Amino acid sequence: MPQGDRHPASRFETASEPSGILDAFEPLSVRNLSSEGMLIECPSPLEVGSIHEFQLIDGTTSVRVCAIVRHVSPSRQSSAERYFLVELEFLNLNTRSFAAVERWINGTSVRSTRKRA
Repeated sequence: MPQGDRHPASRFETASEPSGILDAFEPLSVRNLSSEGMLIECPSPLEVGSIHEFQLIDGTTSVRVCAIVRHVSPSRQSSAERYFLVELEFLNLNTRSFAAVERWINGTSVRSTRKRA
């Protein structure tokens, strides 16, 4: 055993790398919400036509939705940080998600997180 090597057993390299799925979410501000989609404020521009998964959260209610990016424009804010306004159209809202969105539209605040790609 070479001096300084504290591993008593031999090590072998594998031909394949470990794989897995990781959900990473970043918080985003929802500027407005409708049953068809939402306008969010995002620190990076999303590509028009790209599809993203979001988790909409309000208190103890949380639903995941898929949405397609329809329009992106720079946000006009006074802060030094740059943000983008992203218009999203929901894709195939299930009954539970649609009901939650309708409740939020009728008076409850909501925040969103986006799954990082």
